[in-house]
Amino acid sequence: MNKCFFPLKKIMSTLNKDLKKAEALMNEGKDYDAIFILNKLIDKPTLSISDEILLSSLLIRLGNWESAYKVAEQSYERNQRSQDHLHLIMVILNMAYALIIIGDLDKSSMLLGESEVVYNLISKDELVVSKEIEAYKAYINGTFSFFQGNKENALKYMRRSFELYQKSGNKRAIADSLIGLANYYRIIEMDFEKALYYTNQGITTIEGIYYQRLMATAQFYLGHIYHVKGDLEKALSFYKLALPYFEKTKNHNLYLGILNNMALSYRARGNLGEAIELLTKCINLSEILKNNWIKVGYNVSMVEVLLDKGDVEKAKEYSDKVKQLRDIEKTPYINRDYKYIKALILKKSPRVQNRAKAENLLRSLFQDEDAVFEIKIESLIHVCDLLLDELKLTGEIEIIQEINPLINQLLFLTKKAHSYWYYTETYVLQAKLALLTLDIKKARQLLTKAQNIAEDYGFYPLAKKISTEHDELLQKLDLWEKLKDSESSFSDRLNLSNIDEQIKQMIHKRRNVIPEIIEEEPVMIIIISEGGIPTFSKLFTDTFVVEDDLISGFLSAFNTFSGELFSKGLDRASFGEFTLIMKPISGFLVCYIFKGQSFLAQKRIQYFIDNLKSNLELLNKFNEYSALNRIIELKDFPILNSILKESFHNKDF
Repeated sequence: MNKCFFPLKKIMSTLNKDLKKAEALMNEGKDYDAIFILNKLIDKPTLSISDEILLSSLLIRLGNWESAYKVAEQSYERNQRSQDHLHLIMVILNMAYALIIIGDLDKSSMLLGESEVVYNLISKDELVVSKEIEAYKAYINGTFSFFQGNKENALKYMRRSFELYQKSGNKRAIADSLIGLANYYRIIEMDFEKALYYTNQGITTIEGIYYQRLMATAQFYLGHIYHVKGDLEKALSFYKLALPYFEKTKNHNLYLGILNNMALSYRARGNLGEAIELLTKCINLSEILKNNWIKVGYNVSMVEVLLDKGDVEKAKEYSDKVKQLRDIEKTPYINRDYKYIKALILKKSPRVQNRAKAENLLRSLFQDEDAVFEIKIESLIHVCDLLLDELKLTGEIEIIQEINPLINQLLFLTKKAHSYWYYTETYVLQAKLALLTLDIKKARQLLTKAQNIAEDYGFYPLAKKISTEHDELLQKLDLWEKLKDSESSFSDRLNLSNIDEQIKQMIHKRRNVIPEIIEEEPVMIIIISEGGIPTFSKLFTDTFVVEDDLISGFLSAFNTFSGELFSKGLDRASFGEFTLIMKPISGFLVCYIFKGQSFLAQKRIQYFIDNLKSNLELLNKFNEYSALNRIIELKDFPILNSILKESFHNKDF
């Protein structure tokens, strides 16, 4: 039989037939059948302390936190003066763990302090067993630090727990530690690549050992990770996999949380009907919850979606529900939520007076030091939208000077909050503003920076969108230059910049704008030494002849663009119908000329450079030939031909 997640199998041994059966059912993946048995044991007064520890541990494994705490507390009250420190510390740790998830951090903190005292009383003879207790204790301390917001301690304890459990070979415990690390990187660091790695490691660890709740939790995390990355289809598929378990086990918090997240994914995809249907279900079912803050969250989401749809009157109904909850709770958190949705409704009004009230409310929210990052960020975006509406109406260019400091504040807040999707999109918005002032070079720099950030954080659909926009800007450079020299209306710049679409995507949290990426047509690659002399060139196409004067033109373009590209932070340039990408490598410039989109072209040239770097012998030959002003012939270096084929003819980028 596989070990239970929790340590001390020895002290959780039981003669109780019902407990044995329930544990066996869970180890066979039959959690729903086990729940029925365990629920009948919760108030049974004749259980031994070992039985109570096992019962509370199994309830924790199922995510039934309230019942787990109730059983552990009953055991604690009967055994708190016991000298059996191994049993007592397990009771205390189970109580603390359940309370952390329930939300009572103050009481859980006291219990964790008491657990340290009891742990130090464990005899040396029991040190082998106490190592597993240490791992469990570290896991719970990591969870406590996570909810407390202490990122350093959260990571320290989570890693310690993982290391200790790895030594124990307890697969369920190892998996729990891995998913704990995934949650840390998902929520606190917002490092979604690491979150994805640890989630997948956790799933691999529990495959075949039947830990259904953890598997469903991991699927929930994957849904969130892929939502943030912009892969909404994958996000929804994982949410749908996770949902049935939490529905059947009546884990209302996670069940409603997944429904809410699914609604957000549908909203991001533009499927507002589906989003409204799910949020309606959330709001109706949340009536059984005691936490009014959670209820407010669902109603706020509903207001936003209804306003996306244009149904202001219906949005007002849900705003009134938030007002009623605010009047019951009287907390600043709920009051801020109410102010926020009130501002959004006022912003929809055509009356100038109401829109001015909306702007004042939104400004008060992002200036509120105690407001959470999410409200500050979204309030800033809405104020920018109001100012852009005024700019469209009046054409007063000085309004841009009013928007710029708000953009800088938005960049500061989004980075500080690790909200890198908004952070990236804000650079795109800033690029569009630069176009309105006809600072085209700055706009291109900002788009380059935005694409790099998107790729660094794994937002590949967003990176594709930004790259495509940069390509389109290059294609329209002549048009923008003409606007500089003409007395065209400001509305021409607004229309050409597409800034209205950008701000609306940020407001509606759209992540479904993914352009079709078409493979570029490779034309030529040239490798140039630092002195500007070609050391190698390769023509990829037979569809047209590249004349000597065209090659000379390319070389001239390289000399012109290379300094500009590297000093100004740009990543591409246009030359007639061609696009050029240049990257440095060990004293040379690799110059790739192609026709079409840049996104895959960038991947190809980077792949080519990485392969060159890994072949020191070939790089040395480039240096030798360059010193002698000789041209490398492809027929003399078969390995180079192989690298070129793999880089520029591979369809798997």
